[in-house]
Amino acid sequence: MNKTETKEVPIEKLSPEQLQYVGQQLEGEINALSTSYSQLKIASQKFSENMEYVDDLSKCKDKEILVPLTSSVYLPGKCSNVKTVTVDVGATYFIEMSLEKAKSFFNRKIKMLQENMDKIDKTLKTKTSYMNIVNHHLAVVQTK
Repeated sequence: MNKTETKEVPIEKLSPEQLQYVGQQLEGEINALSTSYSQLKIASQKFSENMEYVDDLSKCKDKEILVPLTSSVYLPGKCSNVKTVTVDVGATYFIEMSLEKAKSFFNRKIKMLQENMDKIDKTLKTKTSYMNIVNHHLAVVQTK
């Protein structure tokens, strides 16, 4: 047998210790996937917020605004005719883009993140189902 090949064993043939081990592995995988899902969701929300900011900028000609310096420090400012924005494209790289290109960039990022979230969600559901099966068999074995 090749090292990369795995051998399937019917769950009914596993001992309680083996079932517990499989359950612990599944629990670890479910926790890791849940964390990844949460991080992707947060990133998606940030891109959605950024898109709203770009929309607001396109409507704020000659209006008084508060410019955020940090999450809690703002300075008064005035919107001029905003045609471009500077976008953080990752790894501390910033690119100046038109408002439409920035919205398009954010939409692509949101779509990509949603696709990844959907994949993780599907995997989470599968792993959770496996976990429920393992827990059921463990309960059956322990009541014997």
